[in-house]
Amino acid sequence: MKKFWKSSGATKVMPGALREDDSSLKHNRTSGCNGYLLFRFAGKPVIAVPNSSPNIKLAGLKCYRGITIRRAGFAWMTRLLTRLRIDWLLTQPEDSSLSSLLPFNFQNLLDTLRQTMGAPSAEAVIVWPPQLNRGRIYVHLLDANARPLAFVKLSLDALNDEYLRSEAETIEKLKALQLTSFRIPSLLEIGKWNGHYYCVFEPIATDAKPVKSSWSSFPRDCVKEYAGQVRIIGLPQLTELKWWKKFWEVTPPESAFAQDVRMAEGHAIRVCRAHGDLGTMNMIRVDREILIFDWEECCDDAPILTDELMFFLVLNQRKFLAKPVVGLRELNQRYLSGASAQRRCDVIMAMAFIRASDKPVANKILDNWEKENAQTQ
Repeated sequence: MKKFWKSSGATKVMPGALREDDSSLKHNRTSGCNGYLLFRFAGKPVIAVPNSSPNIKLAGLKCYRGITIRRAGFAWMTRLLTRLRIDWLLTQPEDSSLSSLLPFNFQNLLDTLRQTMGAPSAEAVIVWPPQLNRGRIYVHLLDANARPLAFVKLSLDALNDEYLRSEAETIEKLKALQLTSFRIPSLLEIGKWNGHYYCVFEPIATDAKPVKSSWSSFPRDCVKEYAGQVRIIGLPQLTELKWWKKFWEVTPPESAFAQDVRMAEGHAIRVCRAHGDLGTMNMIRVDREILIFDWEECCDDAPILTDELMFFLVLNQRKFLAKPVVGLRELNQRYLSGASAQRRCDVIMAMAFIRASDKPVANKILDNWEKENAQTQ
């Protein structure tokens, strides 16, 4: 069986283990650093690669894959200019601390990660999310031969602390299921740095392929396996759920969708475990096997159609963001037209869950929600 994630020399942590915050410690640096070359897109930091050999720089740039056509084109351009050795046209030099970009000395973090991986000469590639207020960065570690060693998610605020803790806990739960229809990331360590959490994962195998962006890629068997037993909860239990409280914090109580949610409360509320952000962007394939990652928004008490609806929305995201009324119409036709009262309840509750997680495509559709358009005939 092929491995999705590269093996490394790091020692895997036991469930619940946590490396304490050692951001103030001095480390014995075993390899020098010439600083970094920073690439910006539309004036925002995108990726910083070691100011090292072309081989290391190219390997680092391959860690960045633009999620839009423009950003994908930018990623291609960075690699082309680096091959031509004229990457200075797009870069600016930064020292090894990256102090102008981060609220801590990055070199100290790198030294800690080197110790964790047992790789004193490891190099780091830093990637920023497209949203600068995302409250996190990503770090790809490479060995001296430019091969992937580890992938690190580093939180910069309390919200992302919560996400990373949740993902670590979810991965431990999923490991206990001895999954057969898909694989999950291998977590090497969870720790704290500069007062915030980080997770170290084994890197994705270099021969992993993206999953085709089509409805045929919906991993129904995988969803069924991790969802577990479907449970029915009553209104008292529902009102205690975190996502339910969040939904009412962000939803006008007089809105048409809120009225439909109140009607759905009168039916059985069916819940199970959901990934919470399921889409082809969080799936890869090696041969015939699938790996599903980014479990930060996983919830054990999500409405049963959450992941199916999320996959549907992500698949059509560009179209629905541009024309939310079209999205509402297609949602109605696919899930609500002629639906039973219970089916309608399942759909409404799933959309409420997605609304609570502040997904732009869902927000656009629900902002255009008209009760009479979604009402069962």
